[in-house]
Amino acid sequence: MDSFSVSQSASGGVAVVVISGRVDSLSAVTLESELTKVMKNHKKIVLDMKNVEYVSSAGVRTIMKVLQSTQKSGGGLKLASLSNTVKEVLENVGMTQFVKTFSSIDEAVASF
Repeated sequence: MDSFSVSQSASGGVAVVVISGRVDSLSAVTLESELTKVMKNHKKIVLDMKNVEYVSSAGVRTIMKVLQSTQKSGGGLKLASLSNTVKEVLENVGMTQFVKTFSSIDEAVASF
């Protein structure tokens, strides 16, 4: 699963953004661009990361930027369905102190 993709849907005023593939220095630019578009219409965002197999420091930085932007606008960002590998990376860099993670999209959406 090398190809990177981003798709979006909405669930009760919350944008659900499905990310697939590797979030590295190249795809993080695309991810940030797509999430910036999403933030124009939604303050509350859930990232479905079930199909993400790798997150680099650039990906972590992008997620933090989006978290800060959504919080400034009165919304928030939640992460759902993390693989053990990705969860471990986010825990190691201390990100799970700032952004809540959930085992399912429904739980993440309901947490708003």
